Amino acid sequence: MTPFRQPSEPLLGVQLLAATAAYDYEYWTSRLVNPGLLGGAVAVALYRLPLLAVPVGTDRRGGFMDMAHPVLAEALADALRGRTGYNQVTASGQVVTWGEPMPEGLAPDARRRFQGLRAEPRYGPCIRPPAGHGGRDSGVRSWSPAPGSPPERQPTPPRAVVAAGAAHAP
Repeated sequence: MTPFRQPSEPLLGVQLLAATAAYDYEYWTSRLVNPGLLGGAVAVALYRLPLLAVPVGTDRRGGFMDMAHPVLAEALADALRGRTGYNQVTASGQVVTWGEPMPEGLAPDARRRFQGLRAEPRYGPCIRPPAGHGGRDSGVRSWSPAPGSPPERQPTPPRAVVAAGAAHAP
């Protein structure tokens, strides 16, 4: 029998991993004005889901991450302090911020520019999932990979769309 833990004790810690391990790495790659910032980025693994923490520099003036619990926010702040591009790291409640504080009342476009993001993704709009994958079917039956994305990151196109429960058992 495992001992009971008090709710104040974190069950899982914060781990820093290579940037490419982040679940949202492609999102940031396509939206950053200066993708060179990804060289100093780290994946922050919390509850087994690594998300990218992008440092400040050139076009990016500040960043932040919501950590779900103040204890985890303090752990991430301690891990980021002293790393290049993560200056002025603070933890306030469950939010960790670095770089310049974002001014109050910024318009959405100004907020995007403050964080060094493009107006539109570099590789065009998001690609819709093929029919039968993702719960939506708009009648479009074609599938195309994201332009310029590496082949090892591409899902294989579906061979056929089969309604749930209609597949034959082997």
